[in-house]
Order: sequence, then C-alpha cells, then structure tokens
Amino acid sequence: MKKITLIMLVLLLATAGCSRKTKEDLQAEGIKLLKEGNPGGAVVLFKSALEKDENYSDARLQLAKAYAAMGKRDQAEREFTKVLKQNPSLDSVLLELSKLAIANQKGDEAFKLAEQYLAKHPGNAEGLELLGVSSAAKKQYSEAEAYLQQALAANPKLSSAKLELASVYVAAGAPQKAQSLLQAVIQADPQGKKAYYMLAELEKGLGNTDKAQELYRKLLEINQSETFAAYKLGLILLEKEELDKAESVADGLIKSYPAKGDGHRLKGLVKFHRKEYADAINSLLTANKYAPSLEGFYFLGLCYYNRGELESALSQFRKILDNVPTSRQARIMTATVLLTQKRIDDAITEINRVLEQNSQDALAHNLLGNAYMAKGMFDEGMHELNRATKLDPKVVDAYLKKGYFYFSRGKNNEGEAELATAVQAAPDALSSRLLLASYYQRGGKTAKALSLLRAGLTGKKSDAPLYNSIAAVLFSDNKRDEGIKNLQKAKQLDPVFPASYQNLATFYAASGNYDKAIDEYATLLRNDPANVQAMLAIAGLYEVKGKQSDALAYYRKAHDTGKPAAVLALAAYHAKQKETDKALKVLDESIKSDGRNVTAMEMKGRILVGEKKYKEALKVFDDIDTANPDAGVALKINTYVLMNAPAKALEQARRIIAKYPSSARGYLVLASIYESQKDYTSALAEVKKGLRVDPLNVQALLTEGRIHELRNERDLAMTSYADALRKKSDFVPALFAQGALLDSSGKKKEAITKYREVLEKTPSYVPALNNLAYLYADGWGNKEEALRFAVTAFRQDPGNAGIMDTLGYVLLKNGRKDDAKKVLEQAVKLLPNNPSVAYHLALVYKESGEASKAAQTLQKALMIGSFPEAAAAKAMLAEVKK
Repeated sequence: MKKITLIMLVLLLATAGCSRKTKEDLQAEGIKLLKEGNPGGAVVLFKSALEKDENYSDARLQLAKAYAAMGKRDQAEREFTKVLKQNPSLDSVLLELSKLAIANQKGDEAFKLAEQYLAKHPGNAEGLELLGVSSAAKKQYSEAEAYLQQALAANPKLSSAKLELASVYVAAGAPQKAQSLLQAVIQADPQGKKAYYMLAELEKGLGNTDKAQELYRKLLEINQSETFAAYKLGLILLEKEELDKAESVADGLIKSYPAKGDGHRLKGLVKFHRKEYADAINSLLTANKYAPSLEGFYFLGLCYYNRGELESALSQFRKILDNVPTSRQARIMTATVLLTQKRIDDAITEINRVLEQNSQDALAHNLLGNAYMAKGMFDEGMHELNRATKLDPKVVDAYLKKGYFYFSRGKNNEGEAELATAVQAAPDALSSRLLLASYYQRGGKTAKALSLLRAGLTGKKSDAPLYNSIAAVLFSDNKRDEGIKNLQKAKQLDPVFPASYQNLATFYAASGNYDKAIDEYATLLRNDPANVQAMLAIAGLYEVKGKQSDALAYYRKAHDTGKPAAVLALAAYHAKQKETDKALKVLDESIKSDGRNVTAMEMKGRILVGEKKYKEALKVFDDIDTANPDAGVALKINTYVLMNAPAKALEQARRIIAKYPSSARGYLVLASIYESQKDYTSALAEVKKGLRVDPLNVQALLTEGRIHELRNERDLAMTSYADALRKKSDFVPALFAQGALLDSSGKKKEAITKYREVLEKTPSYVPALNNLAYLYADGWGNKEEALRFAVTAFRQDPGNAGIMDTLGYVLLKNGRKDDAKKVLEQAVKLLPNNPSVAYHLALVYKESGEASKAAQTLQKALMIGSFPEAAAAKAMLAEVKK
C-alpha cells in the first residue's frame, strides 16, 4: 500500500511540475529527451503541451516523431495526419508519412506521398531520396537507383541517400558497387558508424570475415561503448566455432555494460551452440529484458523447441511474426513446431505463407512435403519433396539431426553425401529417404533409388509410402507388374493409406479397366468411409462408363458429407445434365447454411448467366461483392459484357482502377471488356497502362501475350510470355501459354517440351495434361501414356466437357471404340455447338460401322461453322456417303 501511495505521489508531483511550465518549455524539454534517445519520456511532455493547447501543431509534430522513434507507427501516422490537417503548410509531414509507409512495406503509398511533396518542392533531395527508397521497397531497383542518383545530384552531401543507394546495389546483385560507395562514405565521414556497419555486413556476406572484423574493431576504436560492434565481432567468432573467444567477448560486455542487452544475448548464443539450453534461456531472457530483439526471441524459441517446450517456443516465434509478418525463419519454425504437435493443417497454412513470399523456397517445399505425408497425401507430398530437391539438391531435413533448421548459424549440409548422411543419422525418418530417392531418380539412378527405398522397409505400417515410391520408380522403368505388386503390398500393410488405391486405380483406368479402378476406390471407401475423393473418383469413372445413375448415386453420397468440394461437384453434375433447377437447389442449400460461401454463389451466378437470367445473376454477384468486392466486381463486369451493356461494364472497371491506382488489375478488366468487343488495339493499350503502373504484374504480361496472339503477332506474344517468366520463373500459366502457342504454330515437339515443364512444376495442371494427351494420341508420343494423361486430367476436372472430348478421342486412338462412344456422346450433349467434338464422335461412328450416324454428325459439324478439322470432315463425309 505504501508503494502505491509513493508512486501516486511521484506522478502527482510530476504532473504538477508540468502544469507550471509553458507549452513551449514542455516542447523544448521533450525535444531534448528525444535527442537523448528517450522517446517514451518525450511523449509524456509533448502530450502535456497539447493538453495546454490542442492546436499546438509544433508539439503534435514532435509527438508524431516520438511515436515513430518508439516504433508505434499507427499512432505516429494518426498524429502526422492531424498535423497536416491543422497546418497544411507543414507539408514536410508528407515525407514523414512516406517514411512510415516504407516501414509498413507500403511502397506504392510511400511513393505517392513523396510525389505529392515533390509537386510542391521540385528537385528536393529528400523527396527524391524517398522516391528511390519506395521504389526499392517495390523491388524496382533500376528506378530506385535513378531517383537516388537524382537526390545526390541535388545534394551531394546527403549521406543517407548514399547508404540507401548502397542497399539498392546489394539488393540488385551489384555488391562491388556497394563496396566502393560505402568506402567513399567512410572516407568522407570517418565517424559515421552506419556506413561501417553496412560495409562490415557486406564484407561478411561476401565471405571476407577478416575485413568485417577489422571494420567492427575500427568502430570500437571510434567509440568503445559501441557494444553492438563487439556483439557482431562475437557472432563472427561463433560462426568460426571459436566458442571460448566468443564467450570471452560476451563476458567482457556484461562486465562493462551489465544493463545492456548485447553481452547477455551473445552469452545466450554461445550457450545455445553448446546445447546448454537452460543457461541459454536465462541469458536470452535477461537480454530481452534490457533490449528486446527479434534475434533474442528467435533463439529463445529454438532453445524452448530443443527442450520440448513447444508452446513456449511458439510464443517466441509469434512475437517475431507480430512485428515482422514476413520473417521467413520465424514462420518456418512456427510450422515446424506445429508439425511436431501434429497440428498439420495449421502447419500447412504457415508454410504456404512462406511460399507466397517466395515460391522457390526449397526448404519450405520440403517442409510442406513432410506435412502432406503426415496427412497421408502421398502424391502431394512426393510432388513437394521432388520440387524441393530440384530447387536445391542440398536441401535436407536438418531438424532430424540437430533439432532445428538452417538458422542456428551452423554449417549447411551439402549435396548427395549430406543427404545420405541424414538418412544414416535418422534411418527411420521417411522424408529424408524419399528426398534422396527422388534425387537419385531424377538423375537417372534408378537402381540406387530402388536400393535406398528398399533398405528403409521394416515390415511395418509405415512402409506404405516407401512401397508407393518403389512402385513409381518401377512404373517409370516400364516394369508395370512389379509396380502393381508393390502397391498391393502397401495396401496390405496400411489398408487406409489412400495413395496406394489411388495409384492403382489410375493405372487401371489408364489401361482401360474401369471396373478394377472402381473396385480400388470402393475398397478404400470400405476402409475409410469418409473419403470424399474416392467417392468423387468413382462418380467420375461411372460417368466415363456412361452409367449416369451410378455416377449420380456417388455424387449424392459425397454431397451428404457436407464437404464444399462435394457440394460443388453434385451441382456441376446436374448442370452438365442440363438439370439447372436441381443444380441451383443444391447451391441454394449450401448458401443458406453458409451465407459467405463465395464459391457456391459464384457457381450459382454463372449457371444463371448461362441461362441468360442476367438480372438474377447480378443479384448473386452483388452478394459476392459484399463478401469479396474484387471477385464481385469482376463477375458483374463479365455479366454486363454478355448483356451487351459495355457502359456499365466500363463503369465497374473504373471503380477498380480508382480503388487500386497502382495496380494493373483494373486495367486488365478494361482490357477484357475491349477484348470481348474484338477491339484488340484498345485492349492492348489498357494492358500497357497497367504495366506502366505495375510493371511486375505477370498476369498483365500474360494478358498482353494473349492479345498479341489474337492480333496474330506471335513473336510479340512469345516475348510477353518470356517476360512474365523472367519476372516469375515458376509462373505456370505463362509456361503453358508458350507451349500452346508453339502447338498452334505447328511446333509440336517444342510444345511437348513446354507442357512437360509445366507438369514438372505442377503435375495436376489440367490444360497441360489435356494437350499432351491429345498430342500423344495424334502420334507425337505413346498412346497408352496419352490415355494416362487424359484419365488424370478427367480425374482432376470431371465436369469439363473439353477434357471429356479429349478422353473420348484418346480412347478411340487406343482402340476402345465402345468406351469412346459413351464419352463422346456425353461430350456432344454438353458442347452441342462445338464442331470439333462432333467430328470426333463421327470418327467413332465410322470406326464402329455406323455410317449413317457418322454422316449425320459430320453434316451437323460442318453446318456449325469453320473448325481445324473441317477439310478432313468433308473428305470423311464423302467417304461414308459412298
């Protein structure tokens, strides 16, 4: 009670002291504290000044700066905005707001604010500098360099612009330029510590640790109290595994500066490297008490993880993500902990966030493969593991050996030898064995892959994934009977492992044995009655067989599980059968139970559009607009185009541009409107406008390529697709577009190569599967493999009539006339105005000896309009009429 009374008294005295001072005195004292590095104390004084006069804009400006110094960006932004409203002449606030936007990773917003300032102060060096920094934040490095050079031309002494330019050089892959520039900055200002730190980090990154150490020592000569330089020196010693020397540095820092965090943090890292986790935790907690840091939270998390205190570990990593949502290391470790806790779906969500930032992250793909394997999703798991080893053959599950990933500052494992070491160190760890087998198989070392996989067999349930991998290797080596035997073994060991049944079913379906394929899925369902994928697969196979009542029964069975995919599948089936009312009823029931089910609403709207019930469709799209404005607007625009109401469509598109002025999305919508009117010149002009404001938008480049194709400008189209791939190397739609362009140009072999590349990146990419199936069926590959591609595509998208057409055509080319007829008759019902589909059905009738049906179907096809096979259709018509 006495303590509380004393605190209250102190506060009252402080407040009384403030009340006796003028607002100018309070502001002056606040500025002094801010300069001394005490923004928290400054905030109290600036607020007191504002209590005396809330319109005192100078104090409010300083309050905003104090909040910014404390990292309280939202409060800082609010105060800066108030200053600007109170006193518009203080337009330097625009620069402060631009800096905040950069700190919040809002490059576009930062750029606009700096532009506003420069409009009033042309050629201002600080404004130009911020244009450069915001361009760098958007990874537009050439533009960033140009603006920063302009800033330095305006003010050659602006050292901050030089440092920013050095950062741009590093980010753009020109470290030598950065070195020269930083050395020049140091020469001009030997006391400027920031340049020393930047150059030391650059030298260290280039492997010049001796130079880095020299620079840190120079900093300590300039100022002995520069504890961070000593800390950095200690880290270099840690990386050299000179732990005693590093600990000596830490002890010296703690002795000289016990109330600073650097010494305690370094001590904690030394203890961590010695695996003395309890002592490490104590040191790191002390460090964070004096100076909280992301590095301190990260290593605390690693310590807790290694001690098996998983919730405590998660807490530390989440502290990092609260401050830096883009932290790859913290996100990956969060996923690792969640996987250890068997919270697989949560882990997958975290890993996908890493891949959204960098789809080429081999370690994230490896971790995602582990997660899928843990869920029994063998195909998906193997795809991710294959992707990981392709992106980086050095990638390996380091946590299997050390308890954490690549972030302990230890040495990374390298190459095949290290992968083998991982398997030896943890022979029961399935993912490392599968990774190494994938590495061998891709290198053509089939025997080594099989030997490694077989060496991991234990006769236990956990062998099922290994037997599936063995089967995949054998199938690729054309040893089908052996492959089937291994899949049967996998089923015996683990009767509920879905991949074994799926792989067998795919093999049987591709071989034309639909009944056996159905049997496999039926057995899986007996063992796992809730497996929706199996129900939908059986339904699709019954469709191929022409047994619609059986197909419907399984679609309904899947629907009754309530899974969204099954609901949509049943609705799509009814829509294919032209049972629109039934399809809408299924969707309405789903929407009623979940009013924000945008996918179901979108399907409903599209069905209504197909029925030309445009007003009803627009009402549905208005509902979508409420839940997801971007999707709703795009759907409404398409509807207005079909309604022949271009003015309304254009109005909606301009809404998007107004909402996202720095994005290409609105311009792409405008382009699609002009494209629908066959005004390709205007469409292309809008795409180019979009690329001017959003040059990294790969979707815009894809659209640009497509419009060039429509204008018969094939070389320009290929250039656009290549530009998209340069900006995003794994952008599959652009790679597929290149293949399709080569295909339509008659360059079939080159097209096949591109389609194969697509499937290496995304094995389930339906357009590539479909086109490869067609090309192989036409003699550009193995016809049996064509059937496998077609069946796989159909399994992915059984509602797609175009894929059904390809499947029918491939069945015909494989001598399966009866099956082909059933499939193509269904495809013609779904695509009655497509002459190519009718021509394929006519081929079946001709092969089946049904000349009159062939003639009738060909006549109908030729009446619809021109199509690629028109000449062949006329010749065949003359032949069957004889």
